Amino acid sequence: MSVVGSYRFHTGVSAFFEMATADARAVLPKHLEPLEVRHERSVLSVNAFLFDDSVVGPYTGVMFAVIVPPSVAAFAVHAKAGLYPFLCATSSAEARRIKAERFHFPYHDQNIDAQFIETADRLRIRIFGCGAPILDLSVTPEAWETTTHLLQGFMMNGTERLRTIMQISGDYTVHENEQGEMTLFPHPITTDLLRQDVSPYPFREHWFKNGTEVFHKLEAF
Repeated sequence: MSVVGSYRFHTGVSAFFEMATADARAVLPKHLEPLEVRHERSVLSVNAFLFDDSVVGPYTGVMFAVIVPPSVAAFAVHAKAGLYPFLCATSSAEARRIKAERFHFPYHDQNIDAQFIETADRLRIRIFGCGAPILDLSVTPEAWETTTHLLQGFMMNGTERLRTIMQISGDYTVHENEQGEMTLFPHPITTDLLRQDVSPYPFREHWFKNGTEVFHKLEAF
């Protein structure tokens, strides 16, 4: 698999929340099914990263995705999970253009601002649009280790079905202690999420530091 994009990050999170399966299916294309954690409850993944080195320089980004089963036939057993990004936003117009063109991520058309407030026992991320709050997310650490995660991303380009491998490497802590929290505020980015049945507390929290996010070449399937 050839690499088509590499982004160095200072810090970032992936937090996983229960959402109604009916809401998850509403944002997925018909060939994908949400992964359920229990009956009629699927998984919303909220990902926010502070990139300090990329082809467009430093920027921040947030991604909302539904977790789906990976395509084992194509990528063997390497992908830990599959995800379908249904809404992304960034602080950089150039990052938005490049990732939309290369990977067909569905981006909000306005820039965001983000604050990453880190202490010894918590990372708080505040996302704003034109000065108005959009999201307030916090996660907490457990023991740190070095890891590499392979994830399978699914995208659409019109009616064309696409997939890629997304590789995240760096320092990493994970737990399921439900110590984090997310607050969504009224904004065009959160309109649908506020109507949906999404838990405010993550059942699984990933916190990454000093790592790299790598995207491999897209393939149609």
